[in-house]
Amino acid sequence: MDERNILTSLEGAAHDAISGAASYAHATMKPEGNWLCELRSTVSFTAQYVVFRAILGTNPLSEKEKTKFRVWIESQQDSNGCWGLLPKGLGEEHLSTSVEGYLALKLLGVSSERANMQAARRFILTEGGLSKVGVTTQLLLALIGLLPWSELPNVPPEILLLPDYGPLFNIFSLAYWARTSAVPICILRHHEPIYHGIVPSDFLDELWTNPQRRKMNYASSLKDSWKDGELTTFSGTMADKSFGLLEPALRLLPTRSLALATCVRFMLDRIDDGGYGAFWAANFGAVLALLSEGFPIKHPVVVHLIKAIDQYLWEDEEGSRMQKVTHGPVWDTGLMALGLLESGTQTENMDREYLPIGILPQYTEMWFKDRQILDVRGDCHRQKSRLVPGGWCYQNCNTYYPDNDDTLVSLLCIAMHRPEELRSKNCLSAIEFLLGMQCPKGGWACFDAWDNRNRWLNKTPFGQGNEFFDPAVPDITGRVLECFGLLLETNDEFAEKTGELLISGELSLRLRHCCFRAIQYLASEQNSEGLWQGRWHVNYLNGTYSVLCGLKFFLKDMSNSLGSDIMEKLAGRPLAWIKFMQNEDGGWGESVTTYRNPSEAGCGISTATQTAWAIMGLLAHLPPTDIAIVKGVQYLVTTQTTGPYVSESDGTGIGAGAGATWRQKEYVSVGFPDILWSMAAPDAGFSGREPYMSR
Repeated sequence: MDERNILTSLEGAAHDAISGAASYAHATMKPEGNWLCELRSTVSFTAQYVVFRAILGTNPLSEKEKTKFRVWIESQQDSNGCWGLLPKGLGEEHLSTSVEGYLALKLLGVSSERANMQAARRFILTEGGLSKVGVTTQLLLALIGLLPWSELPNVPPEILLLPDYGPLFNIFSLAYWARTSAVPICILRHHEPIYHGIVPSDFLDELWTNPQRRKMNYASSLKDSWKDGELTTFSGTMADKSFGLLEPALRLLPTRSLALATCVRFMLDRIDDGGYGAFWAANFGAVLALLSEGFPIKHPVVVHLIKAIDQYLWEDEEGSRMQKVTHGPVWDTGLMALGLLESGTQTENMDREYLPIGILPQYTEMWFKDRQILDVRGDCHRQKSRLVPGGWCYQNCNTYYPDNDDTLVSLLCIAMHRPEELRSKNCLSAIEFLLGMQCPKGGWACFDAWDNRNRWLNKTPFGQGNEFFDPAVPDITGRVLECFGLLLETNDEFAEKTGELLISGELSLRLRHCCFRAIQYLASEQNSEGLWQGRWHVNYLNGTYSVLCGLKFFLKDMSNSLGSDIMEKLAGRPLAWIKFMQNEDGGWGESVTTYRNPSEAGCGISTATQTAWAIMGLLAHLPPTDIAIVKGVQYLVTTQTTGPYVSESDGTGIGAGAGATWRQKEYVSVGFPDILWSMAAPDAGFSGREPYMSR
C-alpha cells in the first residue's frame, strides 16, 4: 500500500476513533453537565480517615463501612506486604504509607496474624520500624497515644506572627498545601491532645524494633548531618532543637495566646463550601485543632468541616477510599471540552449534548463562568496586592486558592467556544489574573505568584519527606504560553476577518511581553539534553510537550529577539529527542522513576496518554504526515477499546459507557481527554481540514 493509501486508511480509522471517543465522552457526562473522574491517592488518606472517625467517636464506622474500607486498603497492598506511593505493583515502596495501612486494617478488625499483616510487618521492620516513619504518621500515632508528643518536630504557632516580608521565612513561604496543613499542626503541637481509649498503648508494639525505646530516628542527627556536609539539614535540625529548648518559655509569654488566636483566625478566614483548603490533610488537621481550642464538636464550623471531608469519599464496587482533595470537575471538564472542540465533534446541539451547561443552558460557557472566582482575594493576593481576581480552582470549591492550570483551561473553553467572549469581564479577568501570577523570573507556578524556592524547609525535621515549595515550573509555563498564544492568534484571525479586535492593542502588547519573559525563563530551565521536566505530570515527555506547544506561536517572532540559534535549541533538540524515544509499537512511555533517575527520561512502556502528549508536541512544529506522528496515531487507533472505562491508576474498571476509550495501567497523572485532543489535528491534516481551534 502506497503512502497516500496508508494515510487515507489511517484518516478513516482516526475519524472512527474520534467518533467513538466523543460518544464515550457524551455517555460519561454527569447529569449536572460536567465530567468528573476519581483522583486516586495512596492508602494513607483512607487510613487517616479511619483514624479520624475513631477519634471523633460520634459516628463510628458501621460494619458495612469497615468492610468497604478494608477491601480497598487490602486491594492496594503489594505482594511483599508494603503499600507504596504508587498504585499496586508499580513500585515506590514506602514505610510510612505501609505503617498507616497496617494501622488502619488493625483498627478495622483485621488480625495481626493474618498473612497479609505478617507480610506488612516484615516489610515495616526491615525498613526500620516505627522509629523511621514521617511526620504525618508520627502525628497519627501521637493523637492516639502510641508515640510521645515530645518525639515530634517542633512547630511553634509564633511563626504566624512573622511578617509577610520576612527575609528567611513566614507562613506564606510555604506552598498552599503545606501552608494550610501547617497552621492546624501548630495548634495541635501546642495542645498535644491524646485521644485515650481508642487503642491500648501496646497496639503497635510489634512494629517497633525496640518497644521499650519509642524514639524517633527519622531525621539525621546533628552529628551525622555535619559529618556528611549536609549544612542545610544541619541548620534545620539545629532550628528544631532550638525551638524545643525555647518552647517552655514561649508557652509563658503573652505572644503564645496571640499566636494561637492568629492560627484559628487564619483557618476560619479561609473556610468555604469546600471546607478549609479543600483537601484532606488541611481539613483533618483543622477539625482536631479547633476541638483542641475548645470548639464543641457540634459547633457549626466543625460540623461544616466534617461534612466537607465526607465529600472527598469515593465509593464503588472496589470499596471505599478517601481522595486527597474534593472532586475536581473543572480540570476534568475543561480537558474534555477542549478535546471535543478541537476534534470537531461539536454539533448544533453541542450545548445540550457535549459541553457543560450549568443550570441555565443558554450558553456552553455558563458552567465555567459560574465557577470563576471574581470577588474573593485569596492567599496569592497577599503575595501580589494588585493581582486581579479571576481564576478558577481545581476543586468544586476552593475559593481562596485558584490555580493557573485550571484558570487557563477554563479560559480557553470559553474563548475557543465563543471567541467574542474575549471581550467579556470573565475572560479579561482571567487574562489579568494569569498575567499577575507570572513569577519574577518569567515562569508560572501552580498556586503561588512568586518563585517559592524555600527548599531548605524540606530539610528540617518537620519538612523531610514533604514538598513545601511551589516554584515556577516549565510544564505550567508552557501551558500558559500556549493559552496566550492561542488567544493572540484568535485575536489576529478575528481582526483579519472583521477588522475588529477582540483584545485591545495595549493588552496584546502586555501579553507578548510576558510571553517573551516566559520564553527566556524556559531557555534557562532547558536541560543539557534539550528537555524540560514536568512537575505535575510524568515527566520529561509532559514537560517537553507542554513547552513545545507553547513555543509554536512565537518561534518566528522571537527568533529576531532571541536569535535563531536559541530558538533552534528550544525547539529543534526536543523534537529530535521525542522522535528518537518513540517505541517500536509507535507509542511513547515514561516511568515515575525518571524523577530519581533522569537518565531514563522518555523510556517506558507505551501509554495512550504519554503517546498523546508526544504527538501534540510534534504536531506543534511538524506536519501531520510526519512518520513519527503517523506511527503514533496508528498506536492510538489500534489500542482503543470498547467497554468499561479503565482507570489509568491501576487498570481496573470504574464505569461503563458507550463508545470507546483507552486502557491504561501505568501511572502518568491524567488521561483520556488529552488522547482525544491529540488525534484531532492528525485527522484534520490527513484530510486537509483545519482543526476547530485554529479556525
